[in-house]
Amino acid sequence: MARILIVDGEAECRSALRQLFERLGHGVEEAQDAREATSIACSGVYDLAILDLDLPKRGGIRTLGTIREECPELPVIVTAGSESIETAIKAIKLGAYHYVAKPLNLEEVRITAERALDYSRLVNQNHNLLRELKERYSFENLIGKHPHAREAYELAAQVAHTDSAVLIIGEAGTGKEYLARTIHYQSKRAGAPFIRINCSGPSERQLERELFGDAAGAGRHVGCFELAREGTVFLEEVAHIAPSVQARLLRALQERPCARIITGSSRDPMAAAGEEKFSSDLYRRLSGVVIALPPLRDRREDIPAFADFFITKYSAETGKSVRSIADDAMEQLLACEWRGNIRELENCIERSIILCDGDCIQPAHLALNGTSPFQAKRKQVPIKSLREIERDHIKKVLTHCNWNRSAAASILEIDRKTLRSKIREFGFTPPPGK
Repeated sequence: MARILIVDGEAECRSALRQLFERLGHGVEEAQDAREATSIACSGVYDLAILDLDLPKRGGIRTLGTIREECPELPVIVTAGSESIETAIKAIKLGAYHYVAKPLNLEEVRITAERALDYSRLVNQNHNLLRELKERYSFENLIGKHPHAREAYELAAQVAHTDSAVLIIGEAGTGKEYLARTIHYQSKRAGAPFIRINCSGPSERQLERELFGDAAGAGRHVGCFELAREGTVFLEEVAHIAPSVQARLLRALQERPCARIITGSSRDPMAAAGEEKFSSDLYRRLSGVVIALPPLRDRREDIPAFADFFITKYSAETGKSVRSIADDAMEQLLACEWRGNIRELENCIERSIILCDGDCIQPAHLALNGTSPFQAKRKQVPIKSLREIERDHIKKVLTHCNWNRSAAASILEIDRKTLRSKIREFGFTPPPGK
């Protein structure tokens, strides 16, 4: 049932419209002049207004203007005699939903009203969805007390209300897309689309099609910048874009700066630019503000908060009554290296919820075979620091390349100057003759 406001100076018209809509099961309020109409419209919640433009005193156009100002989402159908057609056209330009000529054809009124109510429902659904997205992607919901994480979140909150390009750097699974969505939904562009493109997946030709679309014609594919309009385009793993596509992307950003650009990368494009694998001009264009997300293994104090969040989430989704995690199970979570970061932790908790038959996750629930994979990992290989892992890997690559520094630098994806610095830092001594 909808609530409909009928504004007409003719009692006969009001009566006919009331009978029509009440027969259809809707609630009806009436007003006979402009003053009464604006008072009622602004004091109640209506789904539709039907307004006669030939009102006495203030007139229909002024009344329409007041209603549109006070209730901008309320669809208004205007009615007028044939001599008022110019006024009706003006009303449409002012935002009226549709125009029905007098004398009224009640079937035409019914059809037009049904369409207007469908439109109103869609508008309300969109508003509700946007409100939910704003609540979900809120800076207050971002988990973490680690200083580097808080610094990243605070910088994101500051830049959200600007149009600056943002580059988010972090390993896979650190939450780059979630942060990009949060920036979008807390910005003035929140009502426009958020379009995500993973630049590492498609081929060069497919990526061009996703970014820029196909030429006009039958079966035309619309590119992400056109889809986003005044919204946000998030280019994930931007450092993987081929040079030819980089050049076209730079031109597009210079010529059509409509959508906001947020990019994400697990590898710093600046390093790739230094190795001439990424355009320096494009990097400068994309890196107005650079936000670095730390890996989960560097912010272990945040693991309990993430675990609690995922326990609540997946308990609700699966209908389970899991409420907590045992201390020894938490110890194992804290000891894990989490190469997949937050995404890997989330998958682990989801799996544990499914396996758990009580209200508390135990160590046995952390793996499908009943034995913790982290326990097994710790028995096989002692946990090393990130510096130790880097040292061992560089030494392994140098040995593999027979200390050919150019070949080793290529495999490590760093320049020779950086490799020489690492050799000195770790105190490596090349074999005689190398």
